[in-house]
Amino acid sequence: MKIKSIIAGAALMFGLGACSLEETPPSSLAPVNFYTNANDATAAVNAVYDIANQVGDQSRNFIIMGDLPADDMDPLANNADRVQIWSFQTIPTNSVVAQTWQIIYQGVNRANTAIDRIPGISMDETLKKRLIGEAKFLRAYYYFYLVRWFGGVPLMLTETQSLSAGKDVARSSADEVYAQIIKDLTEAETALPDKFTGADLGRVTAGAAKSMLARVYLTRKDFPNARAKAKDVIDNAGKYGYGLFDKYIDVFAISNKNGKESVFEIQFVGGGSGQGSGMVTYFAPENSPITGRGFGSFFPTMDLYNSFKTGDKRRELFINSYVDGAGKTVNTFQHFNKYVDPAAKAFGDANNNFPIIRYADVLMMFAEAENEISGPTTAALEAINPIRRRAFGFPLTAASSADFTAALTKDAFRQAIWEERRWEFNAEGHRWFDLVRTGRLVSVLKAKGKTNITETHTLFPIPQRERDLNPKLTQNPGY
Repeated sequence: MKIKSIIAGAALMFGLGACSLEETPPSSLAPVNFYTNANDATAAVNAVYDIANQVGDQSRNFIIMGDLPADDMDPLANNADRVQIWSFQTIPTNSVVAQTWQIIYQGVNRANTAIDRIPGISMDETLKKRLIGEAKFLRAYYYFYLVRWFGGVPLMLTETQSLSAGKDVARSSADEVYAQIIKDLTEAETALPDKFTGADLGRVTAGAAKSMLARVYLTRKDFPNARAKAKDVIDNAGKYGYGLFDKYIDVFAISNKNGKESVFEIQFVGGGSGQGSGMVTYFAPENSPITGRGFGSFFPTMDLYNSFKTGDKRRELFINSYVDGAGKTVNTFQHFNKYVDPAAKAFGDANNNFPIIRYADVLMMFAEAENEISGPTTAALEAINPIRRRAFGFPLTAASSADFTAALTKDAFRQAIWEERRWEFNAEGHRWFDLVRTGRLVSVLKAKGKTNITETHTLFPIPQRERDLNPKLTQNPGY
């Protein structure tokens, strides 16, 4: 994957974060000497992709902040910062939250630099347009995480060139951040190709931009636009190369990386490259021999495990026990087993990618938006039933879609979609976002015993370090 072949100079050039400004700016490479040709432009955009791999070691913070503060996942109680997040006692000095803010803003600044600098390079115009489109997609992607986790944030849209830049920028409103996200993605979808092949597999495409737009609109409860974007992707699935694998387990097979169900995923390369994933180790049972030693950092709640309906093949990915080298059963509890690489011998050496958007998600987004607009129509059922058939071997109902549509209420179908999302996307960093955007975080978790949760926890605190650096940064209510 060429995305992972980041030129060292590009990584140095993008070292400054937009709002984390203690880093020393490089002096050995001046921008005027770097941005001179198409290879420099490509390296610059590759460096924007690279940030996604660094949001916690091997992207783990997408799990810690996307799944732990919900009802699907529990942490090993050996890390105070993770336990804070899981138990809704997060404080502004939490290191996971601070790291996430800092790293993602570095991604924003790398995107800003590419968007600012590439237009001035003399190079093939088609490639130039594509690379700028990729950078705009990635800037929107990074801001989408920031605005959902923190609310309104400083909206930085130009390259940070000095230590003083960004220290007096106030928070933009969430609406303003979302408007920029939509603008960037809308421009990206017309600049990006329908698909890539060979070494460029994994780069963002027009289909990825439209799918991300559908997710943004669904989060904003703009159901007509969410439906339209998702339908556009579904109607053109053949052009984009999208489809569902026959078996759920095949979605996560290393041989199917960047396959037909992949819309956008974070790229990792194992085999001793130094650019591998650590997800295998995090999810492996503690002290198991997997990758040398499993960490057991994250494991499924019994509530999630027991929520699966009888016959749901997706529960096959939860293993009740594992066997040591002598054939002895040494553990009898469930653990997430989506990310498996038998060839990985050490932490950070696995070849598994991490999914951000799958085609199954596009189908479910369409079904959800369609239901909110028109109720459980035949079109909504036709979108969700391929996923149900893969999981159970039969659709949402044994009756015909027409009969079932007449008998099913909008509320009942909405609940069915929410449940399907929980079962389909467990351990992929979606659960907290789904509960927040549907207004269920507090009610669902209080009912399950997390009685200290309040509406405060629909956002994370602004990191104290950032407020110390920038006195114009206000704190979120309740922190």
